[in-house]
Amino acid sequence: MVNLKKFAATVTLGALLISGTTPGYASSLTDKQKKVQQQQQKNSSEQSKANASIQKREQAISKEQQEINKLDAELQDVINDVAQKKAEIRATQQKIAALQKQIKQYEAKMKAQEELMKERMATMQKNGGGSIDWAEFIFGSKDFGDLLTRMITAGTIQENDKQIFEEYQATKEKLAKAQAELKAERDALVKQKEELEQRQKTLNKKMKERAAKIKKLNAEKVKFESKLVSLQEMESTLKSQEKAIKAEMEAQRRAAEEAKRAAAAAAAAKKQQSSNSAASAVSTPTASAAASVPASGGMFQRPASGRLTQGWGPASGANGYSFHNALDIAGPVGTPIYAAQTGTVLRAGWSGAYGNQVMIAHVINGQVWTTVYAHMNSISVSAGQRVSQGQNIGGMGSTGNSTGSHLHFEIHRGGYSYSSSSAGNTVNPASFF
Repeated sequence: MVNLKKFAATVTLGALLISGTTPGYASSLTDKQKKVQQQQQKNSSEQSKANASIQKREQAISKEQQEINKLDAELQDVINDVAQKKAEIRATQQKIAALQKQIKQYEAKMKAQEELMKERMATMQKNGGGSIDWAEFIFGSKDFGDLLTRMITAGTIQENDKQIFEEYQATKEKLAKAQAELKAERDALVKQKEELEQRQKTLNKKMKERAAKIKKLNAEKVKFESKLVSLQEMESTLKSQEKAIKAEMEAQRRAAEEAKRAAAAAAAAKKQQSSNSAASAVSTPTASAAASVPASGGMFQRPASGRLTQGWGPASGANGYSFHNALDIAGPVGTPIYAAQTGTVLRAGWSGAYGNQVMIAHVINGQVWTTVYAHMNSISVSAGQRVSQGQNIGGMGSTGNSTGSHLHFEIHRGGYSYSSSSAGNTVNPASFF
């Protein structure tokens, strides 16, 4: 009977605090709404500051991109120049090869013509060439070509042989011209290669400059995009959080009404039945009330079993953060993860560096709390779903930026707000277990 009275008093008090049909609840609800609104105003202010920061960063990135675009235009001119120089060199090399081939043909032709002319000269000397001073022609000439020139000039070559000698002379002139052209082309090739080397050096220098600028810009873009994604995710989280808090408060209101009805039923049962039957009649609500008490006796229960690998507090910065705003609990992949307190799921799914993540909104005595469960291997709840304390929400894993299977668990006093350099609005989860 004593237990029944205590239970009835507790349920009635809970109904008065939470029920939407009583002045007490209206006052409590107003306080809760004020706190939620204050949190939303704070988030809105932070969002405005972040948007201003994004705009400033976008302008800086745009300026850097313009510099790279200008450098790209300069580079294109150099690249085109280098390509043109290479094309000129190829053309010159082809011309040189053609001239070398032509010279070989001229030399072969001249050799054949010389053999023919030697035969004709021998015949001339044998058939009446006694009147010609051969010694003067031969020893007075610098070479065979000069010999022919002297003989043609002196009119000592007969008319029918003159054509042979003239063709030889023409071949000789062509050969000389080709050889001169070959020398000019070789000189041009040397100059072209020197120019190409200089342009290539300019190109390499500008390419290195561009690579450095691109690297810097990409680093800035990665930082910016990471921040942008984070802010976009934050904006989505804030919207989901507002919806989840309203749903959680409505669920609490309905639970209070159920508790009130249960208290009324218990009171009615007290009058109609004996103390034993009355105790039996309320056994189910009593069990339900007991189930809502944290298993560990604190405001939040430990969300998973396993070894604590990193605590809440200052960090080395080696992993990109100088403050670790969570507890890391290591365990085998698939280790069950439980809701640390009753609440409404505001996010459930992939979240970048956090991998598979679940976020739950809680309203406890008018105070909004948010718990975060990251790097999960599997998720068994969805956004908008209300979960009870101790309910399985998924399995442990190593998704996102993680080096091993573990649960990254955060508790935020208010809405979710990330900081890599300070505690922000997070609290040490260990102090609540």
